Amino acid sequence: MATAARTSARLPEAKNVASALDRALSAGKGILRLSPTWVPRSFLHPGKRVRLHPDDYYAYGLDRGGIDERWFASTTEAANEGRVPDEGLSWCVFDGERFLLRDAVAEGGAKLVGTAIWDRYKKWPVYSKFFDNMGPIPHHMHQSFDDAKLVGQEGKPESYYFPPQYNNCDNNFPYT
Repeated sequence: MATAARTSARLPEAKNVASALDRALSAGKGILRLSPTWVPRSFLHPGKRVRLHPDDYYAYGLDRGGIDERWFASTTEAANEGRVPDEGLSWCVFDGERFLLRDAVAEGGAKLVGTAIWDRYKKWPVYSKFFDNMGPIPHHMHQSFDDAKLVGQEGKPESYYFPPQYNNCDNNFPYT
């Protein structure tokens, strides 16, 4: 993959996440730099508006599907069949090393995500992503927190925003 996502994969993992996190937060004045997180879906076709190099849309192979999502500040693994071990997870990149945002949140707790979020969830529970599909996504639903809890899962509140800067063409269906 010619993107920064695969470039960061070549960096060594930080041996001490706490130390790397403190140094990165200090240098960034509270801001962490994250490498792009690209996620393919085998059941959708990419709209090719997320500004990937053309060779990268099927970088994981045709059987894995095309990359049609970019996830932001993700601590959630993608639930894809045949996925790579860190698929969906955001990597913090600093000083020639990398560490998972998920590990940084576990280490930094309230200092990183704020007291209100940490006290309630003990993690970063936010899903932020760009969708870039050629056509509409299949009809689906996500359970509420209460309903999901009944089957040992977590709820997933979800909404969509399609920025006009990335949606200057409607592809074959202008709505989801």
